[in-house]
Amino acid sequence: MLIEFCRAFWNVFAMMAPWLIAGFFIAGTIAVCMPRDFVTGFLGSSGGVKSIIRAVLIGVPLPICSCGVIPISTALRKNGASRGATAGFLISTPQTGIDSVLATYALMGPFFAVARPLAALVTGLAGGCVVHAIAGDGERTCTAAAEPASHPRNLRMILWQGYIRLLGGIVKPLTVGLAISAAVAAFVPDDFFASALAKNGCLAIPVMALVGFPMYICSTAAIPIAATLMMKGLSPGAAFVFLMTGPAVNAVSIATIASLIGRRAAIAYVAVIFLGAVLFGIAVDLLPGNIGAPSVQCGGCATVSMFNHLAGAVLAFLMVNARIRMPKMAKG
Repeated sequence: MLIEFCRAFWNVFAMMAPWLIAGFFIAGTIAVCMPRDFVTGFLGSSGGVKSIIRAVLIGVPLPICSCGVIPISTALRKNGASRGATAGFLISTPQTGIDSVLATYALMGPFFAVARPLAALVTGLAGGCVVHAIAGDGERTCTAAAEPASHPRNLRMILWQGYIRLLGGIVKPLTVGLAISAAVAAFVPDDFFASALAKNGCLAIPVMALVGFPMYICSTAAIPIAATLMMKGLSPGAAFVFLMTGPAVNAVSIATIASLIGRRAAIAYVAVIFLGAVLFGIAVDLLPGNIGAPSVQCGGCATVSMFNHLAGAVLAFLMVNARIRMPKMAKG
Protein backbone atom coordinates (compact mmCIF):
# COMPACT_ATOMS: atom_id res chain seq x y z
CA MET A 1 0.00 0.00 0.00
CA LEU A 2 2.83 2.41 0.82
CA ILE A 3 4.48 1.74 -2.54
CA GLU A 4 1.16 2.30 -4.29
CA PHE A 5 0.68 5.55 -2.34
CA CYS A 6 4.14 6.82 -3.36
CA ARG A 7 3.62 5.80 -6.97
CA ALA A 8 0.25 7.56 -7.16
CA PHE A 9 1.69 10.69 -5.51
CA TRP A 10 4.60 10.92 -7.94
CA ASN A 11 2.58 10.05 -11.05
CA VAL A 12 0.04 12.81 -10.48
CA PHE A 13 2.80 15.25 -9.52
CA ALA A 14 4.77 14.44 -12.68
CA MET A 15 1.67 14.76 -14.88
CA MET A 16 1.01 18.24 -13.48
CA ALA A 17 4.66 19.38 -13.46
CA PRO A 18 5.19 20.73 -17.01
CA TRP A 19 1.91 22.61 -16.92
CA LEU A 20 2.67 24.10 -13.51
CA ILE A 21 6.16 25.16 -14.61
CA ALA A 22 4.66 26.93 -17.63
CA GLY A 23 1.75 28.26 -15.61
CA PHE A 24 3.90 29.90 -12.96
CA PHE A 25 6.01 31.62 -15.60
CA ILE A 26 2.83 33.11 -17.06
CA ALA A 27 1.60 33.90 -13.55
CA GLY A 28 4.86 35.69 -12.76
CA THR A 29 4.49 37.72 -15.95
CA ILE A 30 0.96 38.73 -14.94
CA ALA A 31 2.12 39.64 -11.44
CA VAL A 32 4.86 41.90 -12.80
CA CYS A 33 2.94 43.44 -15.70
CA MET A 34 -0.26 43.94 -13.71
CA PRO A 35 0.98 45.53 -10.46
CA ARG A 36 -1.33 45.79 -7.49
CA ASP A 37 -1.44 49.59 -7.47
CA PHE A 38 -2.73 49.51 -11.05
CA VAL A 39 -5.46 47.03 -10.08
CA THR A 40 -6.61 49.10 -7.09
CA GLY A 41 -6.53 52.33 -9.08
CA PHE A 42 -8.40 50.79 -12.01
CA LEU A 43 -11.20 49.51 -9.81
CA GLY A 44 -11.20 52.39 -7.37
CA SER A 45 -12.03 54.98 -10.03
CA SER A 46 -15.63 53.83 -10.58
CA GLY A 47 -18.38 51.88 -8.88
CA GLY A 48 -21.47 49.99 -9.86
CA VAL A 49 -21.73 47.18 -12.37
CA LYS A 50 -18.80 48.45 -14.45
CA SER A 51 -16.39 48.05 -11.54
CA ILE A 52 -17.78 44.56 -10.80
CA ILE A 53 -17.11 43.47 -14.39
CA ARG A 54 -13.60 44.90 -14.23
CA ALA A 55 -12.91 43.21 -10.89
CA VAL A 56 -14.03 39.79 -12.13
CA LEU A 57 -12.17 40.02 -15.45
CA ILE A 58 -8.98 40.94 -13.58
CA GLY A 59 -9.54 38.32 -10.87
CA VAL A 60 -10.14 35.23 -13.01
CA PRO A 61 -6.58 34.83 -14.42
CA LEU A 62 -4.73 35.88 -11.26
CA PRO A 63 -3.03 32.94 -9.44
CA ILE A 64 -4.12 33.88 -5.91
CA CYS A 65 -5.57 31.54 -3.27
CA SER A 66 -8.55 32.11 -0.95
CA CYS A 67 -6.38 33.59 1.82
CA GLY A 68 -3.96 35.47 -0.42
CA VAL A 69 -6.89 37.29 -2.02
CA ILE A 70 -7.87 38.90 1.31
CA PRO A 71 -5.08 41.51 1.56
CA ILE A 72 -5.55 42.45 -2.10
CA SER A 73 -9.30 42.84 -1.60
CA THR A 74 -8.61 44.92 1.49
CA ALA A 75 -6.45 47.21 -0.63
CA LEU A 76 -9.19 47.40 -3.28
CA ARG A 77 -11.77 48.38 -0.69
CA LYS A 78 -9.48 50.94 0.94
CA ASN A 79 -8.79 52.53 -2.43
CA GLY A 80 -12.48 53.05 -3.15
CA ALA A 81 -13.70 49.85 -4.80
CA SER A 82 -17.40 49.20 -4.19
CA ARG A 83 -18.62 46.31 -2.06
CA GLY A 84 -19.91 44.66 -5.23
CA ALA A 85 -16.54 44.91 -6.98
CA THR A 86 -14.78 43.62 -3.87
CA ALA A 87 -17.17 40.67 -3.62
CA GLY A 88 -16.81 39.86 -7.33
CA PHE A 89 -13.03 39.87 -6.99
CA LEU A 90 -13.19 37.74 -3.82
CA ILE A 91 -15.39 35.12 -5.52
CA SER A 92 -13.72 34.89 -8.93
CA THR A 93 -10.03 35.14 -8.04
CA PRO A 94 -9.37 32.09 -5.81
CA GLN A 95 -11.46 29.66 -7.89
CA THR A 96 -8.96 29.59 -10.73
CA GLY A 97 -5.83 31.12 -12.21
CA ILE A 98 -3.66 30.66 -15.25
CA ASP A 99 -1.55 28.04 -13.44
CA SER A 100 -4.56 26.01 -12.25
CA VAL A 101 -6.20 26.15 -15.69
CA LEU A 102 -3.14 24.54 -17.27
CA ALA A 103 -2.89 21.96 -14.48
CA THR A 104 -6.62 21.21 -14.83
CA TYR A 105 -6.09 20.59 -18.54
CA ALA A 106 -3.24 18.19 -17.74
CA LEU A 107 -5.22 16.01 -15.32
CA MET A 108 -8.88 16.52 -16.20
CA GLY A 109 -8.99 17.49 -19.83
CA PRO A 110 -10.14 20.53 -21.85
CA PHE A 111 -13.75 20.53 -20.63
CA PHE A 112 -12.84 21.18 -17.00
CA ALA A 113 -10.06 23.58 -18.05
CA VAL A 114 -12.63 25.76 -19.81
CA ALA A 115 -15.48 25.25 -17.34
CA ARG A 116 -13.49 26.38 -14.26
CA PRO A 117 -12.75 29.96 -15.40
CA LEU A 118 -16.25 30.18 -16.87
CA ALA A 119 -17.78 29.24 -13.51
CA ALA A 120 -15.51 31.73 -11.72
CA LEU A 121 -16.58 34.44 -14.15
CA VAL A 122 -20.32 33.75 -13.83
CA THR A 123 -20.38 33.36 -10.04
CA GLY A 124 -18.12 36.39 -9.58
CA LEU A 125 -20.44 38.59 -11.65
CA ALA A 126 -23.54 37.18 -9.95
CA GLY A 127 -22.12 37.54 -6.46
CA GLY A 128 -20.86 41.06 -7.10
CA CYS A 129 -24.22 42.18 -8.46
CA VAL A 130 -26.15 40.58 -5.57
CA VAL A 131 -23.87 42.20 -2.98
CA HIS A 132 -24.18 45.55 -4.77
CA ALA A 133 -27.97 45.27 -4.74
CA ILE A 134 -28.08 44.29 -1.06
CA ALA A 135 -25.35 46.42 0.48
CA GLY A 136 -24.68 49.18 -2.02
CA ASP A 137 -21.41 51.08 -1.80
CA GLY A 138 -21.46 52.23 1.76
CA GLU A 139 -18.63 53.56 3.83
CA ARG A 140 -15.12 52.23 3.34
CA THR A 141 -14.16 50.52 6.55
CA CYS A 142 -10.86 48.83 5.72
CA THR A 143 -7.77 49.91 7.57
CA ALA A 144 -5.04 47.76 6.03
CA ALA A 145 -2.61 49.45 3.71
CA ALA A 146 -2.03 48.41 0.16
CA GLU A 147 1.20 46.75 -0.75
CA PRO A 148 3.82 48.87 -2.47
CA ALA A 149 4.07 49.02 -6.23
CA SER A 150 5.63 46.09 -8.02
CA HIS A 151 9.29 45.80 -8.92
CA PRO A 152 10.71 46.71 -12.35
CA ARG A 153 9.43 44.59 -15.21
CA ASN A 154 12.25 42.29 -16.25
CA LEU A 155 12.88 38.60 -16.70
CA ARG A 156 14.59 38.23 -13.33
CA MET A 157 11.59 39.72 -11.51
CA ILE A 158 9.18 37.54 -13.52
CA LEU A 159 11.13 34.43 -12.47
CA TRP A 160 11.23 35.66 -8.86
CA GLN A 161 7.48 36.33 -8.77
CA GLY A 162 6.57 33.06 -10.51
CA TYR A 163 9.00 30.55 -9.04
CA ILE A 164 9.68 32.01 -5.59
CA ARG A 165 6.80 34.14 -4.37
CA LEU A 166 3.81 32.52 -6.10
CA LEU A 167 5.09 28.93 -6.21
CA GLY A 168 6.31 29.16 -2.62
CA GLY A 169 2.84 30.14 -1.50
CA ILE A 170 1.26 26.91 -2.73
CA VAL A 171 3.99 24.38 -1.89
CA LYS A 172 2.35 23.29 1.36
CA PRO A 173 -1.30 23.11 0.17
CA LEU A 174 -0.25 21.46 -3.10
CA THR A 175 1.71 18.80 -1.22
CA VAL A 176 -1.24 18.18 1.09
CA GLY A 177 -3.58 17.96 -1.88
CA LEU A 178 -1.34 15.48 -3.65
CA ALA A 179 -1.05 13.40 -0.47
CA ILE A 180 -4.84 13.27 -0.10
CA SER A 181 -5.15 12.35 -3.77
CA ALA A 182 -2.57 9.56 -3.42
CA ALA A 183 -4.24 8.24 -0.25
CA VAL A 184 -7.62 8.10 -1.99
CA ALA A 185 -6.06 6.36 -5.00
CA ALA A 186 -4.23 3.80 -2.83
CA PHE A 187 -6.76 3.05 -0.09
CA VAL A 188 -10.26 3.75 -1.43
CA PRO A 189 -11.80 0.90 -3.47
CA ASP A 190 -12.64 1.52 -7.12
CA ASP A 191 -16.24 2.69 -7.71
CA PHE A 192 -16.55 3.48 -3.98
CA PHE A 193 -18.55 6.65 -4.52
CA ALA A 194 -20.61 5.13 -7.31
CA SER A 195 -21.77 2.34 -4.99
CA ALA A 196 -22.05 4.48 -1.84
CA LEU A 197 -24.23 7.05 -3.61
CA ALA A 198 -26.03 4.63 -5.93
CA LYS A 199 -29.37 5.14 -4.16
CA ASN A 200 -28.92 8.83 -3.38
CA GLY A 201 -26.78 10.10 -6.24
CA CYS A 202 -28.48 13.52 -6.11
CA LEU A 203 -26.94 14.10 -2.67
CA ALA A 204 -23.37 13.97 -3.99
CA ILE A 205 -23.42 17.53 -5.35
CA PRO A 206 -24.63 19.38 -2.20
CA VAL A 207 -22.51 17.09 0.01
CA MET A 208 -19.35 17.96 -1.95
CA ALA A 209 -20.29 21.64 -1.77
CA LEU A 210 -20.49 21.40 2.02
CA VAL A 211 -17.25 19.40 2.16
CA GLY A 212 -15.43 22.07 0.17
CA PHE A 213 -16.63 25.07 2.21
CA PRO A 214 -14.64 24.67 5.47
CA MET A 215 -11.44 23.52 3.73
CA TYR A 216 -8.48 25.74 2.96
CA ILE A 217 -7.22 24.49 -0.38
CA CYS A 218 -5.90 26.43 -3.34
CA SER A 219 -7.30 26.03 -6.85
CA THR A 220 -4.27 24.03 -8.01
CA ALA A 221 -4.13 21.70 -4.99
CA ALA A 222 -7.83 20.85 -5.44
CA ILE A 223 -7.22 19.37 -8.90
CA PRO A 224 -5.55 16.04 -8.02
CA ILE A 225 -8.11 15.46 -5.24
CA ALA A 226 -11.06 16.04 -7.57
CA ALA A 227 -9.49 13.92 -10.32
CA THR A 228 -8.86 11.01 -7.97
CA LEU A 229 -12.37 11.23 -6.51
CA MET A 230 -13.70 10.87 -10.05
CA MET A 231 -11.52 7.80 -10.56
CA LYS A 232 -13.21 6.29 -7.50
CA GLY A 233 -16.69 6.85 -8.87
CA LEU A 234 -17.64 10.41 -7.92
CA SER A 235 -19.67 12.07 -10.64
CA PRO A 236 -18.03 14.79 -12.77
CA GLY A 237 -20.57 17.33 -11.49
CA ALA A 238 -19.83 16.57 -7.84
CA ALA A 239 -16.08 16.78 -8.52
CA PHE A 240 -16.61 20.13 -10.25
CA VAL A 241 -18.50 21.40 -7.20
CA PHE A 242 -15.48 20.59 -5.04
CA LEU A 243 -13.22 22.43 -7.50
CA MET A 244 -15.42 25.51 -7.03
CA THR A 245 -16.18 25.60 -3.32
CA GLY A 246 -12.87 24.30 -1.98
CA PRO A 247 -10.78 27.23 -3.26
CA ALA A 248 -13.54 29.89 -3.26
CA VAL A 249 -14.05 30.23 0.48
CA ASN A 250 -13.01 28.68 3.76
CA ALA A 251 -14.06 28.91 7.37
CA VAL A 252 -11.09 31.09 8.29
CA SER A 253 -11.72 33.75 5.64
CA ILE A 254 -15.47 34.26 6.16
CA ALA A 255 -15.07 36.53 9.21
CA THR A 256 -12.55 38.68 7.33
CA ILE A 257 -14.84 38.88 4.32
CA ALA A 258 -17.70 40.01 6.58
CA SER A 259 -15.54 42.85 7.88
CA LEU A 260 -14.74 43.90 4.31
CA ILE A 261 -18.22 43.96 2.81
CA GLY A 262 -20.58 43.63 5.80
CA ARG A 263 -22.45 40.69 7.35
CA ARG A 264 -25.48 40.76 5.06
CA ALA A 265 -23.27 40.98 2.01
CA ALA A 266 -21.08 38.15 3.33
CA ILE A 267 -24.14 35.90 3.71
CA ALA A 268 -25.13 36.69 0.13
CA TYR A 269 -21.54 36.04 -0.93
CA VAL A 270 -21.56 32.53 0.59
CA ALA A 271 -25.05 31.79 -0.76
CA VAL A 272 -24.05 32.72 -4.32
CA ILE A 273 -20.98 30.45 -4.19
CA PHE A 274 -23.02 27.53 -2.83
CA LEU A 275 -25.95 27.91 -5.25
CA GLY A 276 -23.63 28.61 -8.18
CA ALA A 277 -21.55 25.51 -7.45
CA VAL A 278 -24.66 23.31 -7.12
CA LEU A 279 -26.14 24.62 -10.38
CA PHE A 280 -22.88 24.18 -12.27
CA GLY A 281 -22.49 20.69 -10.81
CA ILE A 282 -25.98 19.70 -11.93
CA ALA A 283 -25.32 21.15 -15.41
CA VAL A 284 -22.08 19.16 -15.75
CA ASP A 285 -23.81 15.92 -14.77
CA LEU A 286 -26.66 16.57 -17.21
CA LEU A 287 -24.26 16.83 -20.13
CA PRO A 288 -24.10 13.69 -22.31
CA GLY A 289 -21.21 11.28 -21.93
CA ASN A 290 -18.70 10.74 -19.14
CA ILE A 291 -17.01 14.13 -19.07
CA GLY A 292 -13.32 14.05 -18.29
CA ALA A 293 -13.06 10.36 -17.38
CA PRO A 294 -10.40 9.43 -20.00
CA SER A 295 -8.12 12.31 -18.95
CA VAL A 296 -8.49 11.45 -15.29
CA GLN A 297 -7.64 7.82 -15.90
CA CYS A 298 -4.54 8.88 -17.82
CA GLY A 299 -3.52 11.25 -15.03
CA GLY A 300 -3.58 8.46 -12.48
CA CYS A 301 -2.09 5.70 -14.60
CA ALA A 302 1.23 4.03 -13.87
CA THR A 303 2.83 4.96 -17.21
CA VAL A 304 4.41 8.40 -17.10
CA SER A 305 6.72 9.65 -19.85
CA MET A 306 10.38 10.44 -19.24
CA PHE A 307 9.62 14.07 -20.06
CA ASN A 308 7.09 14.18 -17.22
CA HIS A 309 9.54 12.55 -14.82
CA LEU A 310 12.17 15.18 -15.70
CA ALA A 311 9.61 17.97 -15.36
CA GLY A 312 8.62 16.54 -11.99
CA ALA A 313 12.24 16.62 -10.83
CA VAL A 314 12.61 20.23 -12.00
CA LEU A 315 9.37 21.26 -10.27
CA ALA A 316 10.40 19.49 -7.06
CA PHE A 317 13.67 21.45 -7.08
CA LEU A 318 11.82 24.72 -7.69
CA MET A 319 9.40 24.00 -4.83
CA VAL A 320 12.18 23.21 -2.36
CA ASN A 321 14.11 26.30 -3.48
CA ALA A 322 11.01 28.48 -3.07
CA ARG A 323 10.32 27.21 0.44
CA ILE A 324 13.94 27.74 1.47
CA ARG A 325 14.06 31.30 0.14
CA MET A 326 10.63 32.44 1.36
CA PRO A 327 11.64 32.72 5.07
CA LYS A 328 14.61 34.89 3.98
CA MET A 329 12.20 37.08 2.02
CA ALA A 330 9.97 37.48 5.07
CA LYS A 331 12.93 38.53 7.24
CA GLY A 332 14.21 40.90 4.61
